[in-house]
Amino acid sequence: MSADVPVTVAAVRAVARDVLALELRHANGQPLPGASAGAHIDLALPNGLVRQYSLVNAVGQATMDSYQVAVGWDANSRGGSVWIHEKLKVGQGLRVSAPRNLFEMAPEHRRVLLLAGGIGVTPIYAMAQACAQQGVSVELWASARSAPRLAYLEELKALPGQQLHLHFDDEQGGPMNLTERLATQRWDAVYACGPAPMLDALTAATAHWAPGSVRMERFKGAEQPASERQPFELVLQRAGVSTTVDAHESVLDAMERVGVDYPWSCREGICGTCEAPVLEGEVQHLDYVLSPEERAEQRRMMVCVSRCGGGRLVLDI
Repeated sequence: MSADVPVTVAAVRAVARDVLALELRHANGQPLPGASAGAHIDLALPNGLVRQYSLVNAVGQATMDSYQVAVGWDANSRGGSVWIHEKLKVGQGLRVSAPRNLFEMAPEHRRVLLLAGGIGVTPIYAMAQACAQQGVSVELWASARSAPRLAYLEELKALPGQQLHLHFDDEQGGPMNLTERLATQRWDAVYACGPAPMLDALTAATAHWAPGSVRMERFKGAEQPASERQPFELVLQRAGVSTTVDAHESVLDAMERVGVDYPWSCREGICGTCEAPVLEGEVQHLDYVLSPEERAEQRRMMVCVSRCGGGRLVLDI
């Protein structure tokens, strides 16, 4: 997805320890494309990086006056969060994409559990606001290492009609025990966003839940150990190009190596920008975009992380 909408940073404020909230408005004063809860935008930074951030204020509007996102400071940042925290100023011109939603709530889910960990509260807060407007029954569990680190804490407390449960590791002696809490499925679905250990624990704790009732969004995609990667033949059908994808490179790397330009953004399997149609071959899906049903169809893949489980992969590119 291209970041082609010009915006201006209208406001920057701290919403928790090491978390900044940004308000972005159209550079020409026009309305911005609307979005439903769970949507994200691509944010193109002046240092050449493109990063994905959930819209905190997306609740299903046709248009929006501004996009609001929150960015946590990451000590292991590759340049995105550090640049925003150290250099971004009010009045700065940036470019963003139109919103895209890979984490949308299903309308048939009328009794939901929302689970947020750390900066993962950003899409969950938007979902909580949408549920309040739509009359959806909500139980919201929000956790962080400590209370000062949970963004939008006071806003969460002020939301009407929701059961809010807060968990702070420093007060409770460790992370939330999801195995005990989720032994019985008492909701139509759970929507969760947070760090990998929390989501891994959620996956294990809800293995017995009904199919399709556990939805999650991760910060970072899976990485296959180098020892498990095997080379395979890649055929780009429409381009009339074939090459061997080595164990140390991705399908996207190989495409760029042979001169095929293909859209991408995160290179971590979380944004969905590099989705490609599959004509032939067994895909090893390593993304966090496709649903289990979509993976089983073997009709598309994220070329930035997913690989071929056999000797030959043919893409409709």
